[in-house]
Amino acid sequence: LTRLWQLRPNSLSEAVSSGFRFGQFNIERVLKAFLPEAIPARFSDLLIPLKVTATDYYGQTERICESGDLHKAIAASCALPAIFMPVKIEGRVMIDGGMYNPIPFDHLRALADIVIAVDVVGGPDGDGKTIPSRIDSLFGASQLMMQSIIAMKMKAGAPDILLRPDVGRFRALDFLRAREVLAATASTSDQLKRALSERIDQWQAGR
Repeated sequence: LTRLWQLRPNSLSEAVSSGFRFGQFNIERVLKAFLPEAIPARFSDLLIPLKVTATDYYGQTERICESGDLHKAIAASCALPAIFMPVKIEGRVMIDGGMYNPIPFDHLRALADIVIAVDVVGGPDGDGKTIPSRIDSLFGASQLMMQSIIAMKMKAGAPDILLRPDVGRFRALDFLRAREVLAATASTSDQLKRALSERIDQWQAGR
C-alpha cells in the first residue's frame, strides 16, 4: 500500500494537468515504486548484457535499447496503450514494445547458441459466450493482434525453445497477484529444464 501511495500526483497542479484520465498512469513512477533496488539505473551497470524493446509510436518502428537509462527503457517497453502514458526516449515517443514485436527473440539469433522465447501475451479468457466489456475488448483485441504477429514470426523462423505459460486470466494491472501468477506458471520452469536439456544434448552432438 505504501508503494501504491507513492504513485499519487506530487502536487495539485500535476493532478489537474493529468486530469486522472484512464490511460494516464505514469509507468515510470510505477516502476520506481515496484522495481527491486538491486536493478541498476543504467545498462552499463548490468552484469549480463540486455536488450529492451520499445515501439516508436510516430516512427512506426521498433526501438532497441541497450545503453543509457535502464529504468526509462523498461518503462517504455511496458507502456501499454490505454493504461500507461507513453515514455519519451531521446525526444521520441515510445509505447509497449510488444505492440511491434511481442517476442523479440530474433534479436538474439547471432548472439546465442540456444535461443529461448517466452510468450506471455495470452489471449481473451472466458466462457466463449459472454460479451466482453469495453476494456476487456480493448485488451483482448491487443492480444489477438500480438498473437497474429507471433504466428507469422513462427512461420518465418521459430526460436529453439518456445514457452507459453498459462497467463491468459491475468491482467496488465495485476501487480498484487504476483504470487498467484508465479504459482500458476510454476510448471513452466520444469518444461524449460527438460527442453533446454534436450537442446543442449542436440547442440553438443552437432558441434
